[in-house]
Amino acid sequence: MRYRYWTSTGLLCLSMMAGYAQKVDQHSIIPVDTALHTGQLPNGFTYYIRKNTVPAKRVIFYLVNKVGSILEDDDQQGLAHFMEHMNFNGTRHFPQNELVDYLQKAGVRFGADLNATTSFDETVYQLPIPTSDPKMVSRGLDIMRDWAQEALLETDAIDKERGVIIEEKRLRIGLGERIQQKTFPLIVNNSKYASRSPIGIDSILLHFPAATIRRFFHDWYRPNLQAIIVVGDIDVNQVEQQIRKQFADLKNPPNERPRPDYAIGLTGKNQFLQVTDPEIGGTGLELSIKHRVNKMNTTTDYLNMVKRSLFNQLLVTRIGELIQQPNPPFLDVNAGIKSLMNGLEQFSFSVSSKPGKLKEAFSIGWSEVEKVKRFGFTSTELERAKVAYLQGLEKTAREIDKMPSSNFVNEYMAMFLKGSPSPGFNWEYNFLKTVVPDITLEDLKEVANKYITNTNRDIFVIGNENDKNTLPDSSVIETWFNSVASSSMEKYKDNVTDQVLLNHLPVPGKVISQKKYSTLGIQQFTLSNGVNVWMKPTTYKNDVVQMMSFAPGGYNKYSNEEYPTAASASGIIAGSGVADLSPLQLSKVLNGKSASVNAFISGKSQGIGGASSLKDLETALQLVYLRYTAPRKDTILFENAMAQSREQIINHYKDPGNVFKDTVGAVISGYDYRSSPGTLARLDSISLEKAYDIYRDRFADASQANFVFVGNFDVDSIKPLLEQYLGALPSLNRKEKSVVIHKQIPEGKLERKVYTGKDNKATVLLVYHGDCQYSPENKVQLQALSDILQYRLLTSLRENAGEVYTPSVKANMVKEPDTRFAINVSFGCAPEHVDHLIGLVEEDIKNLQQKGATADEVQKFKVGFQKQYELQIESNEFWMQFIAGQIENKEGLKELPNIEKQLGKVNGASIKAASKNYLSGKNLMHFIALPEKN
Repeated sequence: MRYRYWTSTGLLCLSMMAGYAQKVDQHSIIPVDTALHTGQLPNGFTYYIRKNTVPAKRVIFYLVNKVGSILEDDDQQGLAHFMEHMNFNGTRHFPQNELVDYLQKAGVRFGADLNATTSFDETVYQLPIPTSDPKMVSRGLDIMRDWAQEALLETDAIDKERGVIIEEKRLRIGLGERIQQKTFPLIVNNSKYASRSPIGIDSILLHFPAATIRRFFHDWYRPNLQAIIVVGDIDVNQVEQQIRKQFADLKNPPNERPRPDYAIGLTGKNQFLQVTDPEIGGTGLELSIKHRVNKMNTTTDYLNMVKRSLFNQLLVTRIGELIQQPNPPFLDVNAGIKSLMNGLEQFSFSVSSKPGKLKEAFSIGWSEVEKVKRFGFTSTELERAKVAYLQGLEKTAREIDKMPSSNFVNEYMAMFLKGSPSPGFNWEYNFLKTVVPDITLEDLKEVANKYITNTNRDIFVIGNENDKNTLPDSSVIETWFNSVASSSMEKYKDNVTDQVLLNHLPVPGKVISQKKYSTLGIQQFTLSNGVNVWMKPTTYKNDVVQMMSFAPGGYNKYSNEEYPTAASASGIIAGSGVADLSPLQLSKVLNGKSASVNAFISGKSQGIGGASSLKDLETALQLVYLRYTAPRKDTILFENAMAQSREQIINHYKDPGNVFKDTVGAVISGYDYRSSPGTLARLDSISLEKAYDIYRDRFADASQANFVFVGNFDVDSIKPLLEQYLGALPSLNRKEKSVVIHKQIPEGKLERKVYTGKDNKATVLLVYHGDCQYSPENKVQLQALSDILQYRLLTSLRENAGEVYTPSVKANMVKEPDTRFAINVSFGCAPEHVDHLIGLVEEDIKNLQQKGATADEVQKFKVGFQKQYELQIESNEFWMQFIAGQIENKEGLKELPNIEKQLGKVNGASIKAASKNYLSGKNLMHFIALPEKN
């Protein structure tokens, strides 16, 4: 529940506490949010409706079915997922592919907006639509009604979709799938879930009779297993009336099959498995201690969830300190309590080791877990965790009325699928403010004792096939556990710091000039040290201030010999803390504050990026000052980072995808040294001292820096803070210029075939590129061409040929270092279909060049582009990018682009001209990844 709110940004209203100071009855039933309107029709169909106006004039519909692959008969494996596809291939009101076509004309994008997913226990359909036209809300309910029980399931449509499903399945082929095939049966204790992968099996997908999927649909797509969720800018009562009218006649089948609950039983035993594969890089151990989840009904259940969350927070912090040890034997360690599936949760632990160091890596990592179980946490650790927890709560409370509609959906789905409660944020806020302060060290020790047990353990040792004979077996692993359990340990000592960010305030500067850009609501300050500050007050968030800076310079100024160090300098130094504060100490100093600032060095510039609450803006500005003036270097952290990078480089090409990706990058960049992948020689050339010197040099002069602030602030109120900290940044007036490096991109036509990996799949990338005339209007024409080509490829490659799951067309136009464009067409497929599919792409392009775009295609693009733009401009992120882009490109802060005027120039003829210009094939690269030859 609260996880949904807290993963959003946000921040508080103390008035919520009024009348709630008394202690909560910890055994009372968790109430239902009064803002949620829910009900059930006589046929069992359930609905959840909530009004929410962020974003305005938008609503999202979800149809949730308690129907997944676990319900499939033996001859139906994969058909729950197949059924999901068929609901997009012909329903009562939208035969064939008319549904996607209709929604695209309304500005709904297939895949990005309109989508669905099938899992073991549920199938969920999602549909976001605009509500500016009331008819669209009714039409959205028509679509939900069709999805619920009106699929046509025509034999021809089923047969056409078989290839698409097989291609979706092909995309999943690889290392991850092979590991899952080996480990998943153990994870689910060889229950029915082990043989019900949602994607299915080829023999059934290719040959099942149409009657078999119709049987599945008839048995399980029924109202007493279905719910609709509607959240958005709507009239709740009107939507409820429409639902009652449109869904009341849904029928449950006579003599309906019972919907079983396929529980995963706990055996009380431990399981062990070695997992090896030629593509695995490195060695590791993964542990899962499985537990049955208790349903959450009462406030006691909720409090226990909060305790688990605090436990995880503290354990993650403890384990995070291990990386600061000199020369650790591990590359990564993780631990915590997590959900698993279908009523199970787990305490999970994983460690990846340096070569030949798995025993030592396990020992250090698991000893930290054992220490927590044996001694618990310290009072200072717990107090910091509570402060951070409640600060996150306050942050969310301040932002609750800005919560987007999509953030409510998962909670309502859980309410329907699992019977989880949904009390609403006000209740959660009041409850947590009351109970969190009273959580004790003993409470968290009880959590550890409950979850870190010796039974129901699954242990996987994972390594490369070549190391199979040297990996430990179950008896060896057992001795490792016993050794840690019997070892003597000292209690953890918490190094509490009373340090502050700044001991003395710097000498402030002054605002020496001001300018207003009234049409855009932007103000500019120029400070006495030359720093320019651009400010855009907004109300998109209640208490968030976002900031960034940039100044000419960057690592392009350094030679190829210095490049590896220069390109790594910001990561090395900014990741080492500031002033006298290590990253760990810095996190303690910032605990309970909402302020984060980091530094970057790119090719052409350097600067900072960050965000804070308005209350903590001064803290953020102090961090900015320290990022510029007091960088810190840390030998231990540097050496540990280099060791991790070394292993990544060594194992890089065990992943066949990296072979293809690096080949593409090398060819496109003209084999540019700076664009090539890392090597051990390059890594060895990186110097901590040199990185520190480069960082200091890049941030030694802020006189050309531009700072951009966007958020809910008053310009006059923050002016003194800007003068105090930004005005105090060093100024050398070096008048630097960015160094532009021009890449020699190959011209003409070329083809590269890369034979990599053994899986039966191919990847195709077609790159159309060249010089161009850069302008906002031309960028829109290029984007229109890209989107329209994707519409066509979706039809020709997927719907007609059935040989591709989802073709992708991406376009870009850049102004620097050279004005160039690129259109990338990519897809995955069977190796034997590569030539045929490339031919279909060429046919679609030829048709565009001869006939241009249809009126329907132009309408789809225009409406979709307009809808997305309307959403984007209502965000701080848009304004950050817009202001920074205009300044850095020296284009000035004029009015926003006239999108309607630009879209008005898009028509069938303009697309015809654009296709001839951008898809001429004069400069065309074909990249094809194929399986290794025998």
